[in-house]
Amino acid sequence: MIARLGRIVAKAAEVISVVLFAGVFLVFVYKIAMRYLAHDAVAWADEVSVVLFIWIVFIANGLMVEDRRQISFDLLYKHVAPGVQRWLGIARALLIGGILAASLPGALDYIAFLWRERTPVLLWRLDLVYACFGVFMVAVIVRRVVVLARLAGPRWRDGL
Repeated sequence: MIARLGRIVAKAAEVISVVLFAGVFLVFVYKIAMRYLAHDAVAWADEVSVVLFIWIVFIANGLMVEDRRQISFDLLYKHVAPGVQRWLGIARALLIGGILAASLPGALDYIAFLWRERTPVLLWRLDLVYACFGVFMVAVIVRRVVVLARLAGPRWRDGL
């Protein structure tokens, strides 16, 4: 059930990321065309590209990128016994999940505070621009809890 829900969320994040990336590409092409064909610098295009890219990075990394595809320092991990790997996996999940869980209230509070600030050109509210970071943090925390549950269960090798 949890694995199926995870696949659905990952697929939705993939579709969202593809649409956002297509948006970045179209805005980029539009900006180049306007610069060289109409001799007009389109200031809003840079801002839209940056905002879309921010959303792509946080949504994809939080909801779509698998743990084994993340950058990790596993020189020690790969050379220890499976039981030690289990405990290192638990420690990693607790450390990453714990740090993000402890910082989540402050991060969400700051994101909410940003409603007062606006982007320079389009005047978009920054709380909406950076809401994806809150989604990223919650997604990573949930993923760490799932990993902890797998590592604590009888089929703990699936959690690695």
